[in-house]
Amino acid sequence: MTASSSTISWAPPAPGGYTRSYRLGEWIADPVTPLFESWLLSGMEDRLHAVLRRELGQVAPQPYHVIVNGWYFYSMNWASPRSMLGNLPRMLAKAARSPRNLAGILPATVRHSVDLTERQWRDDVQPRYRRAVAAAEPRVNACAVDELPALIDELGTLAGEYFTSIAALSGAAYKLELNLAAFYAAHLRARVGWSHLPLLSGFAPPDAPDRPAVVSLDWWFEPVPAQSVKRRVSADARVVERRTAAETASVEALAGSPKRLGQFRRLLFDAQRLISIREEQTQELTLAWPVLRRAVVRIGESLAARGDIAAAADVFFLTRSEVLDLLDGRRAPGIDVAEREAMRDAAARLDPPLVAGTLSPLAARMLAGMTKLAGARPSAHALVTGTPASAGRATGPVRVVRDAEAFADLQPGEILVAPLTAPAWTPLFGIAAGVVTDVGSVAAHAAVIAREYGIPAIVGTGDATRRLHTGMRVTIDGGTGTVEPA
Repeated sequence: MTASSSTISWAPPAPGGYTRSYRLGEWIADPVTPLFESWLLSGMEDRLHAVLRRELGQVAPQPYHVIVNGWYFYSMNWASPRSMLGNLPRMLAKAARSPRNLAGILPATVRHSVDLTERQWRDDVQPRYRRAVAAAEPRVNACAVDELPALIDELGTLAGEYFTSIAALSGAAYKLELNLAAFYAAHLRARVGWSHLPLLSGFAPPDAPDRPAVVSLDWWFEPVPAQSVKRRVSADARVVERRTAAETASVEALAGSPKRLGQFRRLLFDAQRLISIREEQTQELTLAWPVLRRAVVRIGESLAARGDIAAAADVFFLTRSEVLDLLDGRRAPGIDVAEREAMRDAAARLDPPLVAGTLSPLAARMLAGMTKLAGARPSAHALVTGTPASAGRATGPVRVVRDAEAFADLQPGEILVAPLTAPAWTPLFGIAAGVVTDVGSVAAHAAVIAREYGIPAIVGTGDATRRLHTGMRVTIDGGTGTVEPA
C-alpha cells in the first residue's frame, strides 16, 4: 500500500458522502487506531447524536462515520432532502416546545439560540464534565482493572456531551460568521478590502493550556506537557489596531445607507460575540484525555502481564470488544497486533481525499459555502489552496510538522504546515509566520488562534503536508487561501 498506488480506492463501505473536515474530523488528521475508533470515538458520536435527537428531534442516518483505508470520514448524510424530510415532524414538534433550541440550525435564526446554548454549557455540561474528570483522576490508578472500562465509558459519554456543546456553539459561530461574510462580500469587499477576516480577530490573546494538551483526538498520542506561550505583545496590539481600522472603514463605507449600516452592526456583533469562548471550549474538551489514556495503558499492562498481548501499547491496536473479551478471560483467536500496526503505518503514507463517496448537493454547498464567501480566489501559480482562515500574507520557508516530536524543529519566521492543530500546538503560533493545515474550517483551532496572533492561516487544504516540503520558500495569503512559490 503506497500513496502513489493507482489501485487505492476511497469508495466508502456505505452509501452516501463522508468528509474528513467536519465536526470530529477537524480533530483527526491521521489514520485512527482500532481501540480509539471502536471505543472513545464511537462513544462520543453516539452521545452527540443522542443529544441531537433529544434536543432537536434530528435523527442522523447510520453509520455516523466510516473508516476508509484506515482514515476517518464523518457522515454528511443527515444533510440530504430525504433525511431532513424524515426528521421534519419530530423537529417541528421540538420547535413548538423549544423554539430557541431549533433556532441554532439555520444561519438566519441562529443568533436567537446563542444565549441559551452558552448557558446550558456553562451551567450544566461544563461543571459536570469537570467534576467527573476530577473524581476520575484518583480512581484511575487505584481501582481494579476490571472497573476501568466503566470509567472509560462514563468519561467518554461526557466527552461526547461536551463535544455537542462545542458543535452547538462553534456551529453557531460558524453560521454567524457566514452571515457576516455574505454581507461583506456583497456590500464591502469592493470598497473596503478583500477579506472580512480582520473584523474577527484581536479579542482573546490565547494562552497555552496549563495542563497536558493533545496533539490529536486519538488517545494513542500521548498528551504533551503544559508549555508556555512566548506571546508577541506588539503583534497583539497590531491585530487589535487592524481590526479597529477594518471596523471603522466598514462603517464609513456604509454611512450613506443607515439600513445597511444597522445590518452590518448587528451582524458584526453577532459574529464577534462567541470569539472569546471558542478556544476556552476547545481546550477543555480533552480534559479527560490523560485519565482516559492512563486507563487504557493500565488495561494494556494487565493484558501484557497475563500474556494476552506482547506489550502494553499493543492494546491500542485491539478493538473494544476484543479488550472486554480478554478482560473476561475469553481469548479471541486471530488477533495480529503487528499486522494492524503495519497497516496503520501504511495508511499514514496515503493521501486521503477530503471527501469519500458522493455528497448530496446540499451537503456539498454547505462545505463549500464558507470557502467561497471567505474570499477564496483561484491562482494559476498556487501550489496548494484551501479555505482562507486568517487574513494577511507571509513569506518564508516551509516547516512540515506532523507530531509533537517535531515541535522543537519549528524556527521563527517559518510557515507551519501541519495535518491539523489542537491546543498542544498553540505555543507554535508565537513562532510561525503563517499556518497551513490539511483539515479544518474557519471554526477550527488553527483559524481561531492564527487570527489572535495576527498571522495568516489557510485550512482544509486536504494535502498540504504532502505537497509542501520543509525548506521550500513560499508565500501564503490567508485572505485568498493560496500558497504560491516565493
